[in-house]
Amino acid sequence: MKKAPPEPDSLEPQPIPDDPHKELKANLAEFLLSLIQAFLRTGYYTSDHPEAKKAKLGLYENFQRLFTQKDELTFLVMDDSEGKKILIEGVLPETYDLNSVMLRGMAEMYTPKFAKFLERKDLISLTLKNAMTQTEFTNFVDLMGEPLFVDTREKGDKERFSQTLKERGIFNISYIFKQELLAIQRKIPWRSRLALARLKKDFSMVPLYMDLDAEGMKKVRKQIIQDVARPIQTAEVFYPILMNSDMAETKEFKISEINEEIIACLSGELLFQMSKQLLNEILRHGQTETPQAKSAKLAAQLTSSLNLRKIKGSEPVLKEYLKHKLISFKQLPATMQREIKTEQVVNKFLRHSNAFLDQFEKIQDGEKYLQTARTLARIIPELVRRDRYKEILEIITYIDRHSNERRHPKVIQNQEGQLTTTTYAEQILEKIQKGGVLKALKGRFLTGEKETREAIAPILVKLRAGAVPHLLSLLRQSNDHLVRRHACDILAQIDSSAINLILDDLSKRKIATKSTVDIIRVLGEVKRDEWIQPFTKTLKGYLKHKSPRLREEALGVIYKITGGKGEEYYLSLLNDPDIGVQKRAIQCLGRIKSKTALEKFLEMLKRTEDSPADINPQIEACLFSALGFYGNFELPEKGSLEDFLLETLNRQFTSGPLKFLKKKKAPSSKGVIAAICESLGEIGTVKSQAILQKLEKEDNRQWKENAKEALTKIAQRQ
Repeated sequence: MKKAPPEPDSLEPQPIPDDPHKELKANLAEFLLSLIQAFLRTGYYTSDHPEAKKAKLGLYENFQRLFTQKDELTFLVMDDSEGKKILIEGVLPETYDLNSVMLRGMAEMYTPKFAKFLERKDLISLTLKNAMTQTEFTNFVDLMGEPLFVDTREKGDKERFSQTLKERGIFNISYIFKQELLAIQRKIPWRSRLALARLKKDFSMVPLYMDLDAEGMKKVRKQIIQDVARPIQTAEVFYPILMNSDMAETKEFKISEINEEIIACLSGELLFQMSKQLLNEILRHGQTETPQAKSAKLAAQLTSSLNLRKIKGSEPVLKEYLKHKLISFKQLPATMQREIKTEQVVNKFLRHSNAFLDQFEKIQDGEKYLQTARTLARIIPELVRRDRYKEILEIITYIDRHSNERRHPKVIQNQEGQLTTTTYAEQILEKIQKGGVLKALKGRFLTGEKETREAIAPILVKLRAGAVPHLLSLLRQSNDHLVRRHACDILAQIDSSAINLILDDLSKRKIATKSTVDIIRVLGEVKRDEWIQPFTKTLKGYLKHKSPRLREEALGVIYKITGGKGEEYYLSLLNDPDIGVQKRAIQCLGRIKSKTALEKFLEMLKRTEDSPADINPQIEACLFSALGFYGNFELPEKGSLEDFLLETLNRQFTSGPLKFLKKKKAPSSKGVIAAICESLGEIGTVKSQAILQKLEKEDNRQWKENAKEALTKIAQRQ
């Protein structure tokens, strides 16, 4: 008796970080080692020997643990530049090299032996199905190790092997001998040839093992194809299978049935990729290399499945199929047929739009008018897609005018059951308003450039009330200030009262802060008299909002729409904790020339002389800048504002070269000096020129520019 091969110590498999299949790989590695050892060991012992029984102990249970549903485990032998490579399919989502699955140290010892084991049997594919019973599984392991079947390279040995499998009731396996590999003469990938060979082999075995009726044959065919197709993940492998399925055809299983079943078991994504693969091959090779009949047949089958499953994104592929005459117009889905017919009508309309509309204008018969109007309404979405807004406006203008003229009146029963008179034109306009046209226009308005929005605007105005919900949506949801502004302008033209809905949302704080800031700004820019009172009321609520950005914007818009009437609100926010809000309040008060605020400004500036740290330099600069709005105001017993500004500026410098004094107070910031220059430019006279001319010679670039600008303005007023 031969000596059994030694068993090296078991080592842990190499860990793969964050591997979702780590446990399954470990179970697979353990099973593969035990299976290979059992195959090899039964070659040294008879099947009933204790060592042979030990090798098979728990093996079937470990096999079944690999599966959660009906599946199989396949070994594939592939010739590699470095020798034979064994691939594993069926348990894991992808195909793996046996060496990468086996335990570390075991692969080096057992993979070459297993490759030699399969080579002597001339096997290039061996599949174990988990439908095997324990008896069937055990018999198979014993058979694989029997000395009689160690070498099955000869035809007689292969036939005897197959017959023995049948006699011992071993049916839930699939195997391919090297000589059975199909399509060697055709340019087909190795994995595709292997799949074709298995289909051919398994199909041919069915009549030998089973006595089935037509329905039974159909079920078996479906199962075989599903088993073969399951581990294949790419269109590059499936495409050659489908194009060469004639090689797997048998008396019982025909090409069209095979292809239909393969296509049926493809995932939606793989079906879509297969459809593109066929198109790419046709575009790449042309019909000289790809037989037209075979391509057309496959295209028809793929199209049917795409239509049935409603696969998204398949329309461009189907259009190309139609263009290359792989399918007929009637094989397209109904929606695509309608779209293509619409495109044809649009093309005809655009070539002769003036003549078309002239004829439409002259129609006297009501039913003919309705039919033509429906056609015009139906082509509008395609015109939107092509950005043909001029033509859309013309169509809607005609129908709108016909509605106003009460052309082709018709008596109908309303929802309350009462008889009322309408017109065909009104019905069409209502259909346009309630259909997808406005949604499409809204999408273009939202994403288009200014010119696009300007082209769409008159269309929305013509559609009146139907456009209002979409314009309100743009106001609420757009992140683009110009889009919001344009939508608001159009809304004001159609129905300015609709703004109350936005004001209600603002009052109830239903809109995010960032959007609220922009909407407030937009409404302030588009201000209408009828909005001012409710809008001002809404804005007042935001003056106490927790967001300083919102308080600042609300204050600024109150100034835009109320001017001096909002003085109390500007004064109330002079002491706001946020610098930005304070600055906006100062600017508003300065612009309305508030005398109450002027006193406060001067008091605040006087405090900076005594306690410079008590006021922020930005606020100080803003206060000086605001003084420029008042004109050369005379202060009781203090002289003019110009004198006050000059005195402040002179205190910053010595009478000699302009340098900061170091004694009385810290020098003002550069921003403060610039603000004083700015105000002198607004209210200064000739007596301001001397110090401004000195500043103009300073090294500080900002001061130079401010002084020069102020001198220019003073000179213009003289």
